[in-house]
Amino acid sequence: MPEGGQARAVGRGEGVSGGYRFLPHTADIRFEAWGGSREECLAQACRALVASFAEIPASAPARTASAGIDGGDEQLLLSVLDEIIYRLDVGGTLPREIDVRPTPTGIDLDMSEVDTDRVRFTGATPKAVSLHGFSFTRDDRGWRCSVTVDV
Repeated sequence: MPEGGQARAVGRGEGVSGGYRFLPHTADIRFEAWGGSREECLAQACRALVASFAEIPASAPARTASAGIDGGDEQLLLSVLDEIIYRLDVGGTLPREIDVRPTPTGIDLDMSEVDTDRVRFTGATPKAVSLHGFSFTRDDRGWRCSVTVDV
């Protein structure tokens, strides 16, 4: 969780506009994200994951990367977060900008990536997404997810 350990919201509120907020957790990172569409909620979850442990300068050089991910709703959420953790561990990169587009079988994830040597780490890096308390649902206000990340 970012410094201070407080729950905080990023976004315009919990309606159609997307955003995320960190929730108190004893040892790991916990957040909720929301969006008017499934893809916006997925993008907000990715932003929350990165913001939970890193600050990426807007001036840092970036390159474009993409990934096609197939699956049902919960599998897509798990897979996009795992993709970010994988790219951090194996490629030494983090996404500064994230765009999620629907495909017939899942999503395309387009990212503007920055090398981690240009990133300021503000917390413990994630190891894995926990299935405990994991959810991804749609309601009358849009899409919402709850995620716990092992650090």
